[in-house]
Amino acid sequence: MVLLTGYTAVAAAVNAEVFPARVRAAGVGFPYSLAVALFGGTAPYVGTWFKQAGHPDLFPWYVAPLCLVSFLVCLTLPETSRQKLDR
Repeated sequence: MVLLTGYTAVAAAVNAEVFPARVRAAGVGFPYSLAVALFGGTAPYVGTWFKQAGHPDLFPWYVAPLCLVSFLVCLTLPETSRQKLDR
């Protein structure tokens, strides 16, 4: 939960800075919903599949690349602290 607070503490501000106001809801909502559906929705299936295949220890290796992609996206976000927000 401590790691999660690092995201939730700044998520609203980051979302407000990345997208202009006219597309902010769609810009935040669509990618988030798509990622949750593709990866969060399939995680139980993938975990069960690994377990049935006799490799339950592979599930963290499924999650690790997804975390790496998230980390890389966070690193490449533009710095907008000195820019005026589009309304």
